[in-house]
Amino acid sequence: MPGRPRKPSLGEASPRAAGRPDAAGLDSRLGRVYDHLYANASVRTPAAIAAEVGKLLRTAAFAERERGGPAFRFEPARRRALARGEPAASRALAAEVRARYRAMRRAWRLYPGEALRLTDKDLAFSCAELDGVALAGSGRDVFGDAVEVFRTSWAKRHSGQFFTDGRVARLAMALLGFDPRRGDDLVDVCCGTGGFLLAGLDRIRELVAISAPEGRREAETTRLAMRALRGQEVDPEIRGVASASLAGRLGARGAGLVLRGDSLDPLAFRRGPLREGRHRCAASNPPFGAKTTVKDPDVLRYYDLARGANGRTGPRSPDVLLLERNVRMLAPGEGRLAIVVPYQILSGPQTRPVRDWLLRQARLEAVVDLPAETFQPHTGTKTALLLLRRRPRPLGAVDRGEEGAIFMSVPRWIGHDRRGRPVFRRGPDGRRAGEVLSDVEDVGRAFEAWRHGGDPAAIHPESFAVDAREVTCDPDLRLNARYHRRSAVGGDPFATAAWRKVRLGDAVARVFVPGRFKRAYVDPCAGAVPFLGGADVGRLVPEIQKWLAEGDPRLDDLRVREGWLLVTRSGTTGVVSSVPRAWDGLAVSEHVIRIVPRPGGMHPGWLQAFLRSGPGRRALARGVFGSVVDEISPEFVAGLEVPVPEDRALHDRVVSGVVRAEAARQEAIAGLAAAVAAIEGAAEGR
Repeated sequence: MPGRPRKPSLGEASPRAAGRPDAAGLDSRLGRVYDHLYANASVRTPAAIAAEVGKLLRTAAFAERERGGPAFRFEPARRRALARGEPAASRALAAEVRARYRAMRRAWRLYPGEALRLTDKDLAFSCAELDGVALAGSGRDVFGDAVEVFRTSWAKRHSGQFFTDGRVARLAMALLGFDPRRGDDLVDVCCGTGGFLLAGLDRIRELVAISAPEGRREAETTRLAMRALRGQEVDPEIRGVASASLAGRLGARGAGLVLRGDSLDPLAFRRGPLREGRHRCAASNPPFGAKTTVKDPDVLRYYDLARGANGRTGPRSPDVLLLERNVRMLAPGEGRLAIVVPYQILSGPQTRPVRDWLLRQARLEAVVDLPAETFQPHTGTKTALLLLRRRPRPLGAVDRGEEGAIFMSVPRWIGHDRRGRPVFRRGPDGRRAGEVLSDVEDVGRAFEAWRHGGDPAAIHPESFAVDAREVTCDPDLRLNARYHRRSAVGGDPFATAAWRKVRLGDAVARVFVPGRFKRAYVDPCAGAVPFLGGADVGRLVPEIQKWLAEGDPRLDDLRVREGWLLVTRSGTTGVVSSVPRAWDGLAVSEHVIRIVPRPGGMHPGWLQAFLRSGPGRRALARGVFGSVVDEISPEFVAGLEVPVPEDRALHDRVVSGVVRAEAARQEAIAGLAAAVAAIEGAAEGR
């Protein structure tokens, strides 16, 4: 382009063409900056690191506007010298950076009276990592990227702090329809490192970019953010990270948007900017964990969800109490809440009272079952994102006839694996593309299409809508999307006149699990009874490693009999097996459900074939609950509807195939046992 020659970048006399790192490459660079400063700099707290790197990034942005390209570009030899902290190279670059920082302060009226606190070597290392990075016109918010990387790096160093994935936080904003231009505010009463507030700020930037002239966008973004965003966090260090994150994006005033306080305190939110019953939008990812409980009776008395069926209060996990607190923060009739909840709250039998309370207090508008890797590697807890709207007045009982639809979705990918490593899309040739593998963004677009009357599945195949009555009329009030998916996606292949439905519990003698009790194991000896665990029931010949004494008074509770069906109910759920003759009388773990056939009832061969089939496996999978360990209950299995064909020939053909397979299985077990015994006998000289 004609015009005056472009000035060289900082520290570079002969600029060269500089490529720009991709998303993963830039994140890695920012991560190395954080790691270096955390271990070496005089400023080692997350808040101080974020503040100093924010100064450096603004200095680079200022230099870019003057020079028309990346602020830092170095020849390879000089970059290596800066990365090693060689004194001469570090001093020369640091002097130029400090001069440019002072010019930026004067021109932009930022950081009054504040110097760059990083040493020459730390500045040199950081600038070397930013080699070739353009802050403007790249389509990326590098300031936001730095904040997110620093929050992530900090969280990984602090056990138990599971920051909210940025994709989930952005999806929450899409579900909420958060728009401060229409008077919305956004609060997070357990904001952690500030993920939802930062996502709210990003949402404001996107809206302002559409509605405001370019010259006013930054000022309008700051004005709306300062008016609309508020958070609270009890841990002072975590609050410091959140404050620094917002200050890095909004300037020093942004640090005041996060208050310090205990959000479970009954006296909280009586005065000040955060108040119960006042807010139009709330987003939260409360701390969860069954081993963490609130026991203070003064706190518990305040919460409806701390009371049992007898009306007495008792210890409660904080996620349940904070669910109630978040609902209470909403303005009746219009307040919306996007909240991350563990799977146990959505579907566990013990938490049905929580769901009953929730559906009486708020209308459920959306459920997104998040991918299992969402919070890994920090925790394997399975979660979902709920969208709720507080009712004008609580219902006396769940409205079984409530009209309307509920958006649901089951995204498959979150952009990283269970170890936290990025996962990328691959092309038809199997080569890795630059795009991170995630369909969470598609869920937001599917919800927007559905909200305007469109088909969500046209945008995201795993998104759908269900009638609200399907949730409210379910005896267990299950909320998880996977449970309701079958009725909305693909329909019921057995809903024709050619089939009739029989409730499993009505077609057999009994469906049960033995009670839990301490087992006394013995060494293998004459009369000892082999004990099978859940993992053993799917094997042809289990490797027996545990035995119970023949005289154990609880042994009969664990014994199984030939012809029974077994279904694993914990851990690896839904594995189906029959009890062959070789297992008759063996003891089996209480983690396995027993189905006892009834003479004259449904043939166990037909039932086994159905439970092993694709439709049967999907039916069992609908009943899975539990946040960390998958479980299904015998009550759920007993309630399954088993299709039976009117075509008797089909029925008999299936049953005959299973009977032949069972006979062959018994023959295989006997043959393998004989072969193993022959080898063992030879080894012992018999």
